[in-house]
Amino acid sequence: MESQVISKQRVADHGEVLTGQREVNAMLDLVKQETERIDSRFLEPACGNGNFQVAILERGVQR
Repeated sequence: MESQVISKQRVADHGEVLTGQREVNAMLDLVKQETERIDSRFLEPACGNGNFQVAILERGVQR
């Protein structure tokens, strides 16, 4: 299982909690038709470690 918290201090200071792969996939499934279009654009909600960007790119490659 992947950790969604880098440190308790970062959570306390910045409210930083990373989005897990399961949540990323569930959210992208909600807009599945957009992930299949080559001309779609996505805004990474907070960047972090790029979980959304990587998943979107992987979905595009699998088509």
